[in-house]
Amino acid sequence: MISIIIPALNEEKLLPACLDSLRKQDYSGEYEIIVADNGSRDRTADIARSFGARVIACREKRSVFFARQVGADTARGDIIAQADADTVYPSDWLKRISGWFAAHTEAVAVTGRYAYRNPPAWWPVEYYARHYINRVTGRLFGRPLFISGATFAFRRRAFVAAGGYRDLSYAPDQIGLAERLSKLGKVQYDPGLRILTSSRTVQKPFIIILRDIVVHICQLVLHLAEPGLPPRASRSSRRFAARLLPVPIAVILLVGIHGCLVPSSQVFGQVYYESVTSEKVVALTFDDDLAEPYASDILGILARYNVKATFFLSGENVELNPEMTRRIANEGHVIGNQSYYRDTLHVFTEYHPDDLRITQDIIFRTVGVYPHLYRPPHGTKTPWVLENAAALELIPVTWGVAIDGPFPEEDAGEIISRIEPGKIIRLHDDDYESAEAGSDYYAVVEALPQIIEQLLDLGYKLVTVPELLDVPAYNQVTG
Repeated sequence: MISIIIPALNEEKLLPACLDSLRKQDYSGEYEIIVADNGSRDRTADIARSFGARVIACREKRSVFFARQVGADTARGDIIAQADADTVYPSDWLKRISGWFAAHTEAVAVTGRYAYRNPPAWWPVEYYARHYINRVTGRLFGRPLFISGATFAFRRRAFVAAGGYRDLSYAPDQIGLAERLSKLGKVQYDPGLRILTSSRTVQKPFIIILRDIVVHICQLVLHLAEPGLPPRASRSSRRFAARLLPVPIAVILLVGIHGCLVPSSQVFGQVYYESVTSEKVVALTFDDDLAEPYASDILGILARYNVKATFFLSGENVELNPEMTRRIANEGHVIGNQSYYRDTLHVFTEYHPDDLRITQDIIFRTVGVYPHLYRPPHGTKTPWVLENAAALELIPVTWGVAIDGPFPEEDAGEIISRIEPGKIIRLHDDDYESAEAGSDYYAVVEALPQIIEQLLDLGYKLVTVPELLDVPAYNQVTG
């Protein structure tokens, strides 16, 4: 049996959605819902009873941790699952918890992750940071660093043996309890144990959020150094936090800039820029190169050497050059999506999801395929850019080596020296669109034969990106 404990104080607005989601669980086992009413003056208790929850009054002390403890003390289940009144749970939440404990007999607790309803703009940074930090700390220290109080389940016998939340000073229903439980068994992280919670705790100015982060870091350091100290932020700790504030701001900015502007950066999620292989194989790629006679010259060179390449095309250019797009596909080259506009700043706007979808549709109408590959314009990416791509079953592909024109002849050796097995190579002259004929417009065209010949002489095989990464070139058409 699973006992779900929900502390509540004046939650009549958000509690119904929470209880409705718990009532609709597809878990076939037995479970109970306990609402620990911490002194509500609204209809919280009545609403809880109307959903069949057991209501436990705990008015003696106004504290979410006290309410959780009172609720847990009355639990009848072998497993206790923490829940929050402002959170909605997927229908498989309990089934996943039960299955996790059945499959991991050595585990005493498991936590998951959450996303916000009506999230602030910066939430993907927090989402991915928590996820990857938990992955790393799980491997290094045997348990996740971040415990979500709204999706944290543990065996009742371990909870009782550890002393519950009693006398815990720092984050009792998160890090505090996890520390206690970790002495009795494994506390693990299941990224599939996802929930959707309200964003009310983060609806405040970003600078205040950063200040709170620094304060919590200071509290955590004090807690680790002297576990008995209360975590209340004194005036001195707040002053200390204020002095430290520029540090996390600078770190966040540097990490964000790196993730955004470095094509191979994995800060925001997996990006494909090379294949890990010792085989001498590389992939040539071109960015939105459809202008004439430029495109015909490139295709002619590739045909001369019997080389297949990957072309990342914008929706705008495909609309303007449908015949050239069809020629690229008909000659056996792979077409990828590069959004509708190749504007770097456009990926930061709310129009980006529509741009990707529209470009998919344009390419499909033109050549009858939905690309599986997506290249962010100029390699610029954000967490939501990667999420938008994933929603359309697109994988992000950047490059490990950029060969951008113009190409002085004496630099050809330096260009080739940067190429290693498994690299994705980007060939593009960023200035060709505005250049006049006879200038650097033909830089890529002039350099391409020399680059191909030198790579072939070195024993390299030139393939498409899907061949290099062993992924499909196009998504299956459904419906």
